[in-house]
Amino acid sequence: MPVHASTPVVMRLSRGGTLVQTSTGPVQLGAAPPESIKDALAAGLEVPSIYVLPTAWFSRRSGLTVAELEFPVYYNFFQKGRRLTAVCDSEGKRRLSMVLRESLFGPEHVDTAFDYAPRVSLDMRADLGKEMDWFRRKGGGRCVERVEDVVDFVLYDERGRARLGGGVEVARTVLTQGQSSWQVVDGGRLLAEVAEEVENAPERGQPGPVVSGVFQPPAFGLTVLGSSHGFDPAGKTTGFVLWVNHHGVLVDPPCDATETLRLAGVSPRQVDAVILTHCHADHDAGVFQKILEAGRVSLHTTPTILESFLRKYTALTGETEEQLRRLFVFRPVTLGAPQRIQGAEFRFFYSLHAIPTVGFECYLGGKSFVYSADTMYDPPRIEAMHAQGFLSRGRRDSLLHFPWHHSVILHEAGVPPIHTPADRLAQLPTNIKERLRIIHIAEVDLPKGQGLRLARTGFENTIVLPVAESRHAAALEALDALVGIELFRDLPVARAREFLTISRRESYLAGTLIIGQGEPGDSFYIILSGEAAVVRDGVVIKVYRDGDFFGETALVTGEPRSADVRAKTDLAVLAVDKYDFLSFLRDTDLVQALVRLARNRDLPSWDLMAENHVLSALSAAQKTQLQALLQAVVVKDGEILWEEGGCADSAWLLDTAVADFHEGGRVVATLGRGSLVGDIEGIIHGRPPLTRAVIRQEGMAFRIPAAAFSTFLHNNPGVLLALGRSQYVEGSTGASSG
Repeated sequence: MPVHASTPVVMRLSRGGTLVQTSTGPVQLGAAPPESIKDALAAGLEVPSIYVLPTAWFSRRSGLTVAELEFPVYYNFFQKGRRLTAVCDSEGKRRLSMVLRESLFGPEHVDTAFDYAPRVSLDMRADLGKEMDWFRRKGGGRCVERVEDVVDFVLYDERGRARLGGGVEVARTVLTQGQSSWQVVDGGRLLAEVAEEVENAPERGQPGPVVSGVFQPPAFGLTVLGSSHGFDPAGKTTGFVLWVNHHGVLVDPPCDATETLRLAGVSPRQVDAVILTHCHADHDAGVFQKILEAGRVSLHTTPTILESFLRKYTALTGETEEQLRRLFVFRPVTLGAPQRIQGAEFRFFYSLHAIPTVGFECYLGGKSFVYSADTMYDPPRIEAMHAQGFLSRGRRDSLLHFPWHHSVILHEAGVPPIHTPADRLAQLPTNIKERLRIIHIAEVDLPKGQGLRLARTGFENTIVLPVAESRHAAALEALDALVGIELFRDLPVARAREFLTISRRESYLAGTLIIGQGEPGDSFYIILSGEAAVVRDGVVIKVYRDGDFFGETALVTGEPRSADVRAKTDLAVLAVDKYDFLSFLRDTDLVQALVRLARNRDLPSWDLMAENHVLSALSAAQKTQLQALLQAVVVKDGEILWEEGGCADSAWLLDTAVADFHEGGRVVATLGRGSLVGDIEGIIHGRPPLTRAVIRQEGMAFRIPAAAFSTFLHNNPGVLLALGRSQYVEGSTGASSG
């Protein structure tokens, strides 16, 4: 694609990174988040074939990789017939090769023995090694056998220079905090000098459609968040939410799915399960982002796919496999056996794709749904694979007899041979096409006049499968609300039963005053849906959402209400009367915990968290969890917060106190208001600190006991990853140190 005369030489891309036009073609410097090639496609520019990798490959703040070269590789090789050039150091070459091996070729060694139920015969199982080999060598198109077939690596020399040919070279200078600055020289002329963005958190793409008010999840149905592919600048990559008993299961979420759900009023607590079908960037990028959002999610996939996911994200994030496994709860799916997720029956199967990929069927209340995942449903090719010995007879038959009988069918279509040709789906009977929705294809590429319908995106287009409400729906809603509050999660079953008898559901219209400042407290509230604004002396000081609670302070302290709480949107809550609530707390440590929380809410702890670049990103529920752990103390000049070789028994959130951080026998940082100070790795693993922290100026600070903080981090994986290896995170400036 020729560069127009009006095209700027240097252009900042909206998703992150900088494009520099050179005589050898466009060069992208720095961040390359998922879908970044769509920036160039949407602007009518040539997609770069030269990428200069950033220093940091993963943004802990956004939860996204910023070195996503899979789709640039695919586009350049399969669409343009050329190799991509990656500029990096030797370690970058090793890591990128690992990522591309997983996405292009799949696992090097495959053993699906743990993926299938024992009763599934060998003839019915997928021989993934043979199938992947067919796509690599026999499937048609351009053969790819090595990473070097699709990527040329250009490494920096000892002076930090990379020569690209044609007189173009890139020089790298490492700046403070480990970030880089680049100079691009063309024919001896300096074209650009670009500093890598410090946070490495590029802007996300535009979120999907947002509904007005608060979205109410159906008992059974699905909301498609994206229905296109990685080369379509007008559409989002494919992913959806499957709603089961009013809870969401995210399936291959696009990279902005968490933000899209938030804007629709869907809380993280309502979507706490993820299905990963396979490890291509347009399917797994949003999975990792969801894992880091809030609370530990359940990740459903096969052991084979999980291992591939972990290898890939170990390379992308720089974390160990052990550290990544701590971030989620793995729920292995067993092929050939029914499984329960959120109360529905699921049946998983391996689809036919270039790397291991699962599709699934789902049954609830007499209705059903099937998702093909990425697959090649192409009967002539399937027959040929069987004839060539790549598919057993049983495997061939199961692929040919796709379960078209379901109430709703979500099936992909795309470029063969690794996807289903759309004209094959056009040949299906009319009664099947009426229940069929197509995904993974740009709308302009869907055959017209063939009875095929693209799956419509957005919450207003949610497909609802009418099923009868569970007779336990109200009780489940109340129990979900109770266990969603960290303080109450470990209460015995008898207390949960008691809660069902004392709580009641109440609804309020937007604008309604629920509790008034200065009034005596008479009820405790947990938000089920909607938003409530906390207003003190006419000023909104915070907003509570689904899963947050309020009203407890006046009940446990006996003091008047300290603020108004007003319904910001239409609001549904669970309410418990004062004396029932106090009776519910009897013989527990919760009264003391709630009193401490109430005191901390009157102290500036919430404001301090807002001044810390990691803690400011916490949800209201997460901030409340952390507030409940804080112990307000006055620390004296010279007081040692922790000593090298001693015990990491606390972390600290500084208010007016100032602390010196010592490393290697010298002061390397002086920390003040809003700073979180603590040997995080020492707290998590119980090892002695390798550093020292001493109070420089007397003042107020909040102590966080190590055991409680470790539990908080375990239950909030995004915070764990953001703070992992840190010794401190400064307030206000947003700097951090490891």
